[in-house]
Amino acid sequence: MLPPWVTGRYPINAIADEPLFRNSRPGQDLSARPLGFIDVGARGGVHDLVAPIARLTAVLGFEPDLEACAELNQRLAEESQWAATRFLPLALAEAAGPAVLHLCEAPTNHSLRPVNQAFARRYDMVKFAQTGRFELETQALDHVLFNTPPDDRPWGEFIKLDTQGTELEILEGAQRMLDERCVAAFIEVEFCQIYEDQKLFSDVERFLRERGFSFFGFHSTHERARKTLDKRRFAGRERLLHADAVFFKDPLAGGFTSRPLTQREAYVLFTCALLFGYFDFALELAESFTNGALELADIRALIEKLAFYDPQISRKAVTDLAAEVSARPDRSNIAVGRFVDGRRPICNFEDVVD
Repeated sequence: MLPPWVTGRYPINAIADEPLFRNSRPGQDLSARPLGFIDVGARGGVHDLVAPIARLTAVLGFEPDLEACAELNQRLAEESQWAATRFLPLALAEAAGPAVLHLCEAPTNHSLRPVNQAFARRYDMVKFAQTGRFELETQALDHVLFNTPPDDRPWGEFIKLDTQGTELEILEGAQRMLDERCVAAFIEVEFCQIYEDQKLFSDVERFLRERGFSFFGFHSTHERARKTLDKRRFAGRERLLHADAVFFKDPLAGGFTSRPLTQREAYVLFTCALLFGYFDFALELAESFTNGALELADIRALIEKLAFYDPQISRKAVTDLAAEVSARPDRSNIAVGRFVDGRRPICNFEDVVD
């Protein structure tokens, strides 16, 4: 069993209902005015990242597929765990204009960019097979938020982008939101051109760095090889294909933020750091906004409660792994590999002195 912030599977409202968070100043602030979360590429529903603070979160989602968007609005209107939800059937880009949505075998791979067919064939990416296309109109996110606002909520304090190769273009159309509201971003980034002429991680990181964001790490990574070697008997490196990247407006030394954060921004950033499992950073932030040792002690208690990982769980996991390897020695490489894969986010021990 892994910590819920690793798997992204916190129970609904797990943090919102935690008394140490509920009674904290960030918790009270979000209770009075829910977090303005934007989910771009929301076909599967609201991202699990914000489930721990669902009742403190207002969700504005974007899904260009009319049928999928209508289904989301209908389904989530019947669920009461969110402070608010609204999904718009819009395709976002850097500006308004005509575009083509290229359809793939897997709907989650639909994109405003055509698939790089030669690359897809190279790695046998069958779910990227093109199945059709249809024309639509795009709109800039800033226009939606500031010219035709859905309402007066602070939309975009935290944003998630997963649009299959057009993430940078959407950010380019949201510069006012990035400057005035956003303190945390969760963005799917690529290291290879899966789609024709798409921008890559280095382009996204540079763009956000120039707007005050610091890259903190990858929430998950996905590699690819041609699968010519049997992993039960051979080992090797694979090419990094895409990842989910985490960006924060870090107001502390070494960050790129050019102005002090407002109190609200600090509270939202602190909360997002908890959601992603950046607990040490969360404590750094808390030291900048708490009043006195007692309040800081409560924040530390909250962070330690969320971060605690019982050593007995690790012991049992290793024991179970040993039993699995003993029972199926021919699959030892696979079993150990999956064990390591699941623990990559919590395997940073090079600074621990025995």
